Amino acid sequence: MNRSYYGWLAGSTLSAFGDSALFFALGWAATGIAPHIAGLVLTAFSLPRAVLLLLGGVLGDRWGPRRMLLVCSAVVGSCCFALAAVASNVTAALLLVTAAVVGTVDAFALPAAGALPRLFVTEDELPRAMALRTSVTQIVTLGAGPISGVIVAFVGLVGALVVDGLTFAVQFLVLLAIRPPYGVRPQSAPQSVLREAGDGIRVAWRDPVLRSVLLVVALVAAFVLPVRSLCVPLLARAHGWTASETGLVVGVGVAGGLIVTLLVARFGTFSRPGLAGGLGCLLAAVGIAGLGAAASVAVAVAVTFVQGVGVGIFTSHIAPVFVRSTPRSHVTRLQSLLSLAQTIPLLGSTNLLAALDIRGALVLSAAATAVAGIALLRLEPIAAAERRTAT
Repeated sequence: MNRSYYGWLAGSTLSAFGDSALFFALGWAATGIAPHIAGLVLTAFSLPRAVLLLLGGVLGDRWGPRRMLLVCSAVVGSCCFALAAVASNVTAALLLVTAAVVGTVDAFALPAAGALPRLFVTEDELPRAMALRTSVTQIVTLGAGPISGVIVAFVGLVGALVVDGLTFAVQFLVLLAIRPPYGVRPQSAPQSVLREAGDGIRVAWRDPVLRSVLLVVALVAAFVLPVRSLCVPLLARAHGWTASETGLVVGVGVAGGLIVTLLVARFGTFSRPGLAGGLGCLLAAVGIAGLGAAASVAVAVAVTFVQGVGVGIFTSHIAPVFVRSTPRSHVTRLQSLLSLAQTIPLLGSTNLLAALDIRGALVLSAAATAVAGIALLRLEPIAAAERRTAT
């Protein structure tokens, strides 16, 4: 693959470490105040993303993903340093402001980051390139779990803010130094933001593969993403686990997905991504259900590993299907829709799970993930796409 891709991958992965450390610190500090505060903090992170993602996709297609990421890296790095300077006491208000700032910048950065790999590689290299990106991100996230626990234990939220700010400063410098070899199709006559956003929605809804992937991803995101950010910290509080032990549980879940994505990066995906993705969802549901019955750190580590493997199988097979089905003229806008499908459901599911007892929340998450897996196994548009690819 193009050498510039590895340069961008290094900077992007480093910023992912900073984000993981900050997100863990926010969740840990919020659950220490009250469960409902944890739900509000995660909502403050998700709500601005949901509102602004489509705008981020439109601007990314207008300006280009690289330019958009340069602006976002500069903004989020500056904000992290500014918040660290005023964070003398960790209060609910500070947690809410921090989550809202990061969520706002993510609305513009996520679509651009999702579109950028396609500008570095050919269509045939895309699944392996995406799997490689996921793999190295998970390697960093794997280390970020236990390291985040140590950061929180010694320097708290302020330290996590400083770390995140430094990683985005490095990503900014890397983006300045590279140039993707491929471009996106220029827009001959830019329309209004609302019209361009609506055009992206129409393209996604009329394509049966894109529409099916978006619906399944929305269901999986609603009940799988809160497991690591909300349910694991609440389970740890209920059993009296330390921050370091909680970080270990989170890290092992990442390790399960890492193994899968490394194999995909080396050997490629299975020939039937819809079938593989559905089975991955069912495996993740088994892991989440086991987490609800876990009474010790050792058991939690084992079942979280199973969940991570299942999620890794799902994402590494379904994400390339979505990207390859996307027109180059709409690459950033459709990435914003994919991010939106993972954000809007969180607004309701996070607060719903926070209102339940922890075992009830995990049982509900496992059931919803299993439903997504069964639906994916039966989705005809993806099956048809598999047959076309095989032909």
